[in-house]
Amino acid sequence: MRDLASVLTRHAGETEVTLKLHKGSTAKVFEVPHPVRVTADLFGDLKGLLGPNCLG
Repeated sequence: MRDLASVLTRHAGETEVTLKLHKGSTAKVFEVPHPVRVTADLFGDLKGLLGPNCLG
């Protein structure tokens, strides 16, 4: 979680972030208190941290 917070902090902006975690057939959605600036660099950093299929 610290690595994710670091990525989101580096890309601080105005867009709210939600995190959806899947476990089997169950999913939980969390509002993340780190608004971001949506850019290709942010997407690249998130994919590098969480894997290529992390964005949806």
